[in-house]
Amino acid sequence: MAKIKILQVGDDDWSGQISLSEDMQWYYAAPDQLASWIYQHEEEHNAKLALVTPAGQDVERQQVSFTALLITSVFDLMHLDTLSNRIEAHAAFYIPELSSQLSQETSWSRQKVLRSLPVGGEPQKIADFLGLTLFSGQYGDKLKLPDLVVSPQFTGTVTNEGNLATHFEGIFGETFEPLYTYRYNLPSFPMALEIWLEYQKEGDCQLLVEIVSMERGSLGNIKESVYLTEEQLQTPYVLAQDDSVGFYAISVLAKGRGRISVGSLHWRYSRQGLGQFVLGGRRHQDYKRQELFTYFNPGDLKPPLTVYFSGFRDAEGFEGFYMMKSLGTPFLLVADPRLEGGCFYSGSQELENQVVGAIQEALDYLGFSHQELILSGLSMGAFGSLYYAADLEPYAVIVGKPFTNLGDTTAALKLKRPGEFETSADMLRNVGGGSDQEAIDRWNARFWDKFGKKEFAKTDFAIAYMEQDDYDGLAIQRLIPHLANTQATLYAKGYEGRHNDNSRSINKWFMTQYHKLLEIGFERKF
Repeated sequence: MAKIKILQVGDDDWSGQISLSEDMQWYYAAPDQLASWIYQHEEEHNAKLALVTPAGQDVERQQVSFTALLITSVFDLMHLDTLSNRIEAHAAFYIPELSSQLSQETSWSRQKVLRSLPVGGEPQKIADFLGLTLFSGQYGDKLKLPDLVVSPQFTGTVTNEGNLATHFEGIFGETFEPLYTYRYNLPSFPMALEIWLEYQKEGDCQLLVEIVSMERGSLGNIKESVYLTEEQLQTPYVLAQDDSVGFYAISVLAKGRGRISVGSLHWRYSRQGLGQFVLGGRRHQDYKRQELFTYFNPGDLKPPLTVYFSGFRDAEGFEGFYMMKSLGTPFLLVADPRLEGGCFYSGSQELENQVVGAIQEALDYLGFSHQELILSGLSMGAFGSLYYAADLEPYAVIVGKPFTNLGDTTAALKLKRPGEFETSADMLRNVGGGSDQEAIDRWNARFWDKFGKKEFAKTDFAIAYMEQDDYDGLAIQRLIPHLANTQATLYAKGYEGRHNDNSRSINKWFMTQYHKLLEIGFERKF
């Protein structure tokens, strides 16, 4: 496991006041000596590296970096310029006691999005918090509807709507009674977990989530039971990390009369206020309790802002961080955790408005116009890029394996892809509101009612497609004649094969187009 390396900068060295776990390293530097300390630390690091390098082999000098920066006193933030390439964005913090005193804004603090820690107090408390939240990587998953076990005590009706929702209707009881549980338990992890239940209600009914903590190593010893009310479920609930817990048994109880519709129960590694999935990740939800996530990195603060919509992925979280970071530009990632691996960034107007709002907020932070914006994505992400291009009319759109008529993609399940990509039927119900031809037509029209009304006078479209695409084989045939009648500029490249046959070439083409557009439009060199 990668070490958590924390650099403390302030008047007093905390290293003698705290104890650390084996996977943590604590460094201290005085503000006015930071540059010289970094130089000396880097020299020592490379000297140690040389000692373990086989004789005759060249030693490549390494630049040291840190997991996080912690500021513990007030000083001139210009001292931090030496850390520009050594700290990731959203990984620079100051203790909350300094909130009213650290008013200085510098280019560095804007690049790194310097912010207050959500916890303060004794140094040990802060060190423990950082040890639990600065883990590497990201992960999220679901307790899914097929694993739902209905309580035999419930005498009402139960209707399954694919993997989108299970509907319970009837009399639930005068007091909270068991409604359902899950066939599989949720294991504990070395970090805190967040849980989020998708549900909607009609009538005079309430629900309650029961979380039973089972003792590690036991066959059924209950350590603790927690009951979450609907008020507590308005935000993701954090299960604190506890080494004595082996797993959690989760059930839902209900009372009253009416209809309760439940979707997936999402669970994720929690950063406890430092971000969703990654440091700085943001969560967006609508009235249906469905979510999307965004992550904004200010990069070098120079145009353009590049946006990447993640592709279809089973594990919840962001995709493309290092790919987009390699471009050097400010960038924003968008992730869709719904259903099996996403719902093509299409949903309620409330949720879609939040996507546009997050991109616009990033542009405003940077002081950029829409002509300093590039939208991009592959497969599911290609649909998101094209779809939101109609809202934002960016400088360019770069996509591979595009979709336009998602309703037709679902309709082709029986003949073209039997047993494959069946989650698209759940998407159709979620967005189209049904599974009949009218729902198919509605989802098809959803794209063209927005995209088809724009002239894209200043937008370049770079599109790579598969010539025998078995998901939306007519996407490029629909896009080319439509864009030919607008003022947009179109670059298209076809590759032989079905949708997933040649991802390597598509990905290579994707980055080549990025480099070309950044060189021509923004004088960035690669």
